[in-house]
Amino acid sequence: MRFITMMGTAALSMTAATLAQSITFNEIRTGTNNAEYIEIKGTPGASMAGLTVVVLGDGTSTGAVITRTGVVEWLYRFAATDVIGSNGYLVLRNPGANPAAVPADTTGAFPFTIDPAATNLPWGYQTATGSAGNTQLESPDNITFLLVSDFTGTDTFQTRAPNSGAGGQDLDTNDDGVLDITPWSAILDSVAFKETNGAVPLAGQDWWYSPNTCGPYISRTVVTATSGTVIAGWDYQTTTNTNGGTAAAAAPNTPKLYKSNAGVGTMYLDGTNGSSDWAQATQLNSFTGTGLNATGTAAGGNGLDPATSLTSCLALVGSTANGQSVTFKFSMASVQGVTLSYATRTSGTTTGFTTHQWAYSTNGADWTDIDVFTPFSTSFAVKTLAPLTAIDGAADAYLKCTFSLATTTTSNNRLDNVLLLSNPVNSDTIVTSYAGPTMGIKQANGTWFIGVASTTVGQQDTPGSLNYAAPTYTCGDPTAGDCAVAHGNAFCSDACCCAYVGGLDPFCTTVRWDSICVTAAAGCAANCSSAPCPSDLNGDTIVNGADLGIMLGDWGGSERDLNGDGIVNGADLGLLLGAWGNCP
Repeated sequence: MRFITMMGTAALSMTAATLAQSITFNEIRTGTNNAEYIEIKGTPGASMAGLTVVVLGDGTSTGAVITRTGVVEWLYRFAATDVIGSNGYLVLRNPGANPAAVPADTTGAFPFTIDPAATNLPWGYQTATGSAGNTQLESPDNITFLLVSDFTGTDTFQTRAPNSGAGGQDLDTNDDGVLDITPWSAILDSVAFKETNGAVPLAGQDWWYSPNTCGPYISRTVVTATSGTVIAGWDYQTTTNTNGGTAAAAAPNTPKLYKSNAGVGTMYLDGTNGSSDWAQATQLNSFTGTGLNATGTAAGGNGLDPATSLTSCLALVGSTANGQSVTFKFSMASVQGVTLSYATRTSGTTTGFTTHQWAYSTNGADWTDIDVFTPFSTSFAVKTLAPLTAIDGAADAYLKCTFSLATTTTSNNRLDNVLLLSNPVNSDTIVTSYAGPTMGIKQANGTWFIGVASTTVGQQDTPGSLNYAAPTYTCGDPTAGDCAVAHGNAFCSDACCCAYVGGLDPFCTTVRWDSICVTAAAGCAANCSSAPCPSDLNGDTIVNGADLGIMLGDWGGSERDLNGDGIVNGADLGLLLGAWGNCP
């Protein structure tokens, strides 16, 4: 209904001649450089005069105004001489190699063979000096493709460079998912490519503007992160820290403690608590303000200001610093386990510091060595100390880092963003990302699905010819794919395992059987070892026609063999019919 509201009566103005031609989108591939194309299907010989492909997506900030969605990112106006090919197809495509470029671009030719009967229409090079292989249709994003007649918008960009929505006309002026400006007389067809499921986009994503959707086309990965309660953190910024600490009055490189939950924290400089080898950092500091939050997830991604400045950090001068150390005192009372992270860099990769030796103590005098870090980079890098439990419960706990040099040097070592976390736990987070390239394929019934894009033989891309027919799968379909192997479609071939995993993670039986589904399938052995209803081939807890169809599809095979004689035949059919109805 949103689409009808935003388009008003424009779609009703299509002429009978246009309707008779039935010109529609049929297949689209984006985000693949020279392999991009938009396939259009229609009556052979039908004219494309007056028609325009309009791609809607996001814009960018202009001063205080943020244009987020409904912006014309790309468009293509067909010439009066353009027609649908004699086989009913027109392929608007990335031209690939650009011999007119300076120097000439002779690589990246369009990788697909187009039927000679189809209209083969390269959309033109971006510039004579630019490579035509540049992506010109944005991905990833929620993007909407419109095929409209009599486009009168102010946008004049045709075949512009990628992500150029900043200069495009904004058709959804208040970014609410309803087009406020519709500069055309009719919409012949439309389709929206979606990154994620749902009736509305996720926060920060674009709206889509078509009732026809294709996707989602995202991929998923599992990221394991270590987290815990903050014990203490030290930052060396020279300005007020956003986490509650105030700048120390001394010169740059002066350490500052940002108190956390435990309420205790002190930093000592080497064994004498104030060596001159620490540039401008000779005082002890402790801070009792509000400090870091409970999980250390504030500014900089770790609860501390980002480690970027060479002056807002602790600097150890290398001329006489070999063997110097820095010690952190804190409390482990009522907490268990500690993980340390800190940012470090050296001013010379070959003449700088060679190791950071960490040790722990519960009295400040007797030390036990633990992790050693080496080598170092000339850019700040975050180092992480392995979880330590030997100081659990200690009212006074200490961690000390001793710096060693390969040779006497004038290089220095810098330290910043020291963060201690207690009770570290592993937390698995599913992160979604662009699966690209994105290829949408229209089926005979008008629905769209995301294909498996490839430029190799047997690919599903079929520009200029009959579309690849999407197979339909169910749990237990022998062609759905091995449950232990990731594949591009939903479902897998073992009915019980498929149903078990699908119950845990519906993504596996609605979108794609990915590596996360494979991991979940490891539990199938325990949950499917004694299936109470072996005739329920699709795992829906009922034996009916669906199971009968699956068995007949494997007739003469062996996968749906119920009696264990190695072949699916009348004996197995008898067992299935005997179990007809709800499973016990």
